[in-house]
Amino acid sequence: MTYDPFSEPAAEAAVVSSLLSEKEQDEGTSLHSFISKDMRGGIKLEAGFIGAGKVGTSLGKYFAEAKPQAGMTVKGYFSHSRNSAEDAARFTGTKAFEDIEALVRECDVIFLTVPDGRINQVWHQIRRYSIKGKSICHCSGSLSSADAFDGIEETGAFGYSVHPLFAVSDKYNAYRELADVFFTIEGGGCTVDGQAAGSEGAYSEYTADGQKGLYIIKDFLEEMGNPVRIIDGRNKTTYHCAAAMASNLVCGLIDQSLELMTRCGFTEAEAVRALAPILKGNMAHIAEVGPAASLTGPIERNDTTTVKKHLECLEDDSEKELYRLLSSRLVRMAQQRHLDRDYAGMSDMLRKEK
Repeated sequence: MTYDPFSEPAAEAAVVSSLLSEKEQDEGTSLHSFISKDMRGGIKLEAGFIGAGKVGTSLGKYFAEAKPQAGMTVKGYFSHSRNSAEDAARFTGTKAFEDIEALVRECDVIFLTVPDGRINQVWHQIRRYSIKGKSICHCSGSLSSADAFDGIEETGAFGYSVHPLFAVSDKYNAYRELADVFFTIEGGGCTVDGQAAGSEGAYSEYTADGQKGLYIIKDFLEEMGNPVRIIDGRNKTTYHCAAAMASNLVCGLIDQSLELMTRCGFTEAEAVRALAPILKGNMAHIAEVGPAASLTGPIERNDTTTVKKHLECLEDDSEKELYRLLSSRLVRMAQQRHLDRDYAGMSDMLRKEK
């Protein structure tokens, strides 16, 4: 008989772990594919959004257009701005709730799509209602479910973070770009390895139900066509830092490049247009084959003369420091790619120039 990891109490946790490890080794399958389809089948969730800004409206529209077999229906929105809730409801073909309690009462899955600084505040508002068995989700990249939903186990509800790895910059068009977006999820009172978070690994019925809910969310998103990764909530800050480096910090690096171009006589608009092809081409190549295989330029070809000239042309210490730090990273990448090359001279020059 196939073992159901969500129907047994704490004593079976070790059995679940060992059985899944064997399953993964033999067939390369994941936990959610091991859970019986009968257990997941027929689940129809009704979702509501508290907060009708860019993220809430975009996700609501994307989920509202899901095929029926995906298993989730969007009921509507509540917002402190009645106009915002009505606007989002019209756009998604749902309804605007008169009060927050009505939304909580009607929905199984409640998304708190408010600014990060207000998530915990809204949580403390809705926890006063009857929420036992409901899934409370936020979409913050930096907060874990434990950070946002303190004491949630006392209510009988389950907390999750559901984060699309995507910069939602437009309220009415961004949903069209969500089809291939990677989602990261965590929560339900357990870590990524199925142990109870914050309780020295104590497995419980609550943990089991929370993990079941996590995989229901995962199944829904995958049914939508999105790749999904379950992460450990304890790694949420590191995850968000990684995303910020790939998105926000790149903007700072490009701004530095534009400043250098203007010193050569370009207007900023001309510089943006001139750099656009190399930016797009490089990012496309990185997305296809990774950063190491995409690396070109003087660091990759071990051209110390050009790198020294680059450092000399920079006007202040902060520019030089930025160049040196990134170049040192590139040296490590280049060395891994070209094991037959000696980059010691390049590394030494970068250190001496400090």
